[in-house]
Amino acid sequence: MTDAPILAPRPTAGLQSYRDVLLQLSQPIVDQVRAEVPAYRGPDGGRRHQLISRAADAALDAFVEIAARRAPVPRKLDELFHRMGWGEAQDGNDTENLELAMQVAMRVIWRHLTDFAVDRNQTVEGLRDLIDALLEYRDHLHAQLMSGHSMWGRDPYYDENRARVRLWDLLWGGTVGRISPLRPLGLDTEVMNEAALQAGWPVPDQVVAIAVSYHGKPPPLPETAEVLAKLQADRLHLLCPADLVGTIVSDLTRSATDRRVVVSWPVTPEESGSALLWSLRALDLVQLGVIPPTQVVRCVDHTIQLWLHAEPLMRRRLCQELLEPLLAESPNSREILSETLLTWLETRDSAPAIAARLDVHPQTVRYRWRRINELFGEALHDPEFVIQITLVLKSSLLLWKGGDQRDFDLFRDMKEAGQ
Repeated sequence: MTDAPILAPRPTAGLQSYRDVLLQLSQPIVDQVRAEVPAYRGPDGGRRHQLISRAADAALDAFVEIAARRAPVPRKLDELFHRMGWGEAQDGNDTENLELAMQVAMRVIWRHLTDFAVDRNQTVEGLRDLIDALLEYRDHLHAQLMSGHSMWGRDPYYDENRARVRLWDLLWGGTVGRISPLRPLGLDTEVMNEAALQAGWPVPDQVVAIAVSYHGKPPPLPETAEVLAKLQADRLHLLCPADLVGTIVSDLTRSATDRRVVVSWPVTPEESGSALLWSLRALDLVQLGVIPPTQVVRCVDHTIQLWLHAEPLMRRRLCQELLEPLLAESPNSREILSETLLTWLETRDSAPAIAARLDVHPQTVRYRWRRINELFGEALHDPEFVIQITLVLKSSLLLWKGGDQRDFDLFRDMKEAGQ
């Protein structure tokens, strides 16, 4: 796409005077374009009519806004005109209709502005500055149309379905598997925007990832270009604008009761891959018993567990290293000692307070605490060790309670191997 410029020179008194008349020009422009460009007539309310109306509305609204604030042309407007150019080429047309439509639109604008200026005795300087800005704006939008049209020539075998698959793969791989903390977070914005244009995906300001587990018939896919979707045998993955999440989640849960829906928190589009990773991890943690099995799971309610389980092998290694005394205990002793230790680490409460939390007698807590001190000794006075063991217990105890025996199997195998 062509870079979005800052409009200059800035209209002085002219813009405010002409603001209302500019915002009323969409319908006259659409009517005149359909009258003078036969290829764009089509039925009232048809696809072509809707597209021209949308383009005229968006272009006029954006001009009034950016001319007043000297702001860049909105990215979504560039994307709209880029897709219009590409669509024209896809239909097998050259740029003649696009060029004629732009000429008609500018002629309608010129006539209405000059009539208004004469009727209201506006200054020549104000009208001149406004027309200069409009011409520069016209040139920019024209460049977007031509860029989109030429894209088809570079990739005539492109189709939107394949492009959306490529976009999904790009978003998924952009932030997943980041090896070094020195590597920049997220995708390159320019690369992402180009892929989104080819896929017909209007890039939202904020994206939410949704992961759905289901049995039997898969959930229906949202019928809108704003949502990217990938369907697997027992899971559905979605990327959608943040403002559509409520509707999509409601539709998914209302149409079937056997579905579990996980919702990430909003991220920038460049960070979509990480949001997808969080939502999929949350589904797995529900299955493992770490996250409660509610029908709708919101990642924002489980951020610590998602973080602690981001590196399963690291958690397992730290578990073998830090929790070795507990792993050697019998299953029943291991569970009650781990629960008592974690409660103390998180609260630092007295024995009676911990007993109330665990619903046992205070003397039972004191007995357990003596055993914990026998197992860990002076290490419990080391702040670094306390931080580490708190995190490892917090990430491991729920796994154990959920029936995951892999930590104990590994401990036993290592002991038998003499490690």
